[in-house]
Amino acid sequence: MTGMLNNLFEKTLRDQRWALLGWGIGLVLLALYLAYIFPFVNRAAEMMKVLETLPPAIKNLVGKSEFMATPEGFFNLQPFSILLPLLFIIFAIARGSDATAGEEERGTLDLLLANPLPRRRLVVEKSLAHASVLFMFAVVFWLAMIGCTRLFGITLHAGRLAAVIFSCWLLGMTFYALALACGCWRGNKKFSIGVSGGLAMITFLINAYAPMVASLRPWRVLSPFYFYNGNNVLSNGLQPTHILVLACLIAFFFSSALLAFSRRNLSS
Repeated sequence: MTGMLNNLFEKTLRDQRWALLGWGIGLVLLALYLAYIFPFVNRAAEMMKVLETLPPAIKNLVGKSEFMATPEGFFNLQPFSILLPLLFIIFAIARGSDATAGEEERGTLDLLLANPLPRRRLVVEKSLAHASVLFMFAVVFWLAMIGCTRLFGITLHAGRLAAVIFSCWLLGMTFYALALACGCWRGNKKFSIGVSGGLAMITFLINAYAPMVASLRPWRVLSPFYFYNGNNVLSNGLQPTHILVLACLIAFFFSSALLAFSRRNLSS
């Protein structure tokens, strides 16, 4: 067991291999499905007219004002407004809350720390492994989207597609770091999932409704979802300041996790 723990990063990656396979297949099928249905949606002129007459509030909740008249509008609506962020956040929160709090609740944390394994190294190596797996999901989905859109003759800018998926990875890592910090602070997996999941839902709704509710507009900058795709990355490219904000949030929550875990009395 000691030899296996000498590289917790590799062990954590091995433990995720089936999740990587299953999620990877699912993401490829999602890309294939979206590319397959786009031509039918694009040709449904009457449906497009109905969608374009919907109130701006409904459009903003489910997508952007471009809606589905263009490939950028359709793909921005379908995977990038709700579905892909939801998938990444679910995975991130599950892994972040389990990284230390799950080990603690299962009674395996003492076994890990009984080896010459500093607390900070445990947190860092597990987090690097989980971040790597989530990044692999991002790469798989990008490659699948490139291949499937070309298969069906859909023109989509590969660089901007990579940019919005990368931004979604940063969004997932933001909530991973938040869940990790909660788990390191309290050692309770349910608490970590509840806090990070609740904040994900609240901040999503703030970002969705802020353009229509004047009292919410000043608060939109508190939502990670605004910095993820508020600039409509698929059409307009990355906004460097938005990427910087997400990176700073990840660094802040991760630093808080390291500090909380290194100082907490694990015997209590």
